[in-house]
Amino acid sequence: MTGLLPEAGLQLNPDAAHPPFRWHVALPSEWAILDTHPSSWERSLEGLVDDRLAGQRLKAAERREVLQFLGTLVGDCQRAGAVISLVQIGRLGNGTVGSAGLHVAWYDSSPDRASLALIHQAVGRHGVTAEIDTPAGQALLQRDHVSIAPLGSTTRRGSTTLQVFLPLTASTWTAVVATAAAHPEMVPMLRDLVVTVAGSIRPLDAQPAPSEPTPADDGPGVAYTPTPPPDAPGIERGFGTLILHHIEPERPVSEGR
Repeated sequence: MTGLLPEAGLQLNPDAAHPPFRWHVALPSEWAILDTHPSSWERSLEGLVDDRLAGQRLKAAERREVLQFLGTLVGDCQRAGAVISLVQIGRLGNGTVGSAGLHVAWYDSSPDRASLALIHQAVGRHGVTAEIDTPAGQALLQRDHVSIAPLGSTTRRGSTTLQVFLPLTASTWTAVVATAAAHPEMVPMLRDLVVTVAGSIRPLDAQPAPSEPTPADDGPGVAYTPTPPPDAPGIERGFGTLILHHIEPERPVSEGR
């Protein structure tokens, strides 16, 4: 993380569940918004790949593979009800093309209050779980390894999934920040990213604890030390500057759209 910039609006999925109060989240500025709209996502992905890899010698097979990955990602986002979906595409240090998604979703456990106990019950025994401390409170980090066959391929590939579940104190809402990587060299950076993003989520009307600096002073990572990024020239080196987005419940789409 190299800095924090304030930002007033963000394009959200208006069909996804999100809380009825103002909140903010810090997201990596170098990542692109992933279009998941049924009528435009396919055309949007073509432009996204061309823009992100412009000027590079992209083989036809590499381009097909990235588009297949993104198409699968769009379907996953639509089924999961992600309110925010971002994607990163670029060259890894070894010269191959790498890609990953970042998703923020909300779950309302009404009439029950959100809690780690409810999250443990929902997650069950899937993967490896650990309770972690973040600036936003205690959360649950789940890491799992799955084998998938990308769209259009019969070859299965291992993928690491990472999810952070953050129950908001005294509410029925739990924030979920998730990602997945088929490239092992990207996992340290992505683990760092989902924890940092989850730790930045806060209701805007909430008052910080006396010992906790406000986001305006020190940003979302004040109580969390990011893992040193790998010494690599590619996109696995880290996630760059975070932008703080303030989100209004009555305006799920930013004014600039």
